[in-house]
Amino acid sequence: MAITVIEQRDTRNFSQSTGRVSASRTFVVYDDAAPLTTPAAVRAYFDSTNLPQIGDVFPGEVDVYAVNFDISLIEDSEKAWRVQFSYENVEPGESQPNEEGYTEITIDYKAEFRDIYRLSPNVPTNGNPTANDIGGTPVDASGSPVSKLQRLSELIITEVVAASTFPDRSLKIRAARGKRNTAVFQGAPIGQVLYQGATATRIAVNKFQIQHRFAQDEVYHLLQVPLKNQEGEPKKVLINGVWRAEDVRFVQPFPDGYDFNILSENF
Repeated sequence: MAITVIEQRDTRNFSQSTGRVSASRTFVVYDDAAPLTTPAAVRAYFDSTNLPQIGDVFPGEVDVYAVNFDISLIEDSEKAWRVQFSYENVEPGESQPNEEGYTEITIDYKAEFRDIYRLSPNVPTNGNPTANDIGGTPVDASGSPVSKLQRLSELIITEVVAASTFPDRSLKIRAARGKRNTAVFQGAPIGQVLYQGATATRIAVNKFQIQHRFAQDEVYHLLQVPLKNQEGEPKKVLINGVWRAEDVRFVQPFPDGYDFNILSENF
């Protein structure tokens, strides 16, 4: 007789609470011809018979996956095994909060007012300015800037890591602070993302939680600054009857770069 797999249908359970789904299925497995003597022998039949495997979907559902299993020898039987699969509404292999490798991303889409002298200036590649006028349309009033709403994003990535890896991570965090991205990061172009630093908290004997903070600016964190005369006033020129700042340059407060992708293997 070949391998036999029987699902105990009356043991199927399915429950949902505050958005979390839990379910289970139980099977009896045996082989009369070549008795199964170890849990490893039972596992060898996962997904090759009626037994599911980790990652399979619960019958009738679309996003409830097998995430754990338990194999135990049935008492008073001759090499018959009970296999119970547990299901949850999480992607297979996805780490849970406080588990090593767990990652959480929070994005705050915001805007702030910033002083400008020109509209639609020539933004330099990757936010690295040259010693040239920025061009664009003058909007200042006799050398006094106007305020323009600037779109920004604040990104917070929280991860749980092994304590043994923390010293190396700390070195990278300290080296990256106050620098802009030299490679595309989380979909943002080179130069737009500023690393503001991180907060590290020990949450277990062998685990740390690290919260990384980033700021994305669509104009690369550049500031518009007019050239000034000996009196410290912006140099001005008369344009269509209105005095405007004559020469405006970009200043980059954060000239140094870093590849933020090497901060962690989790993002």
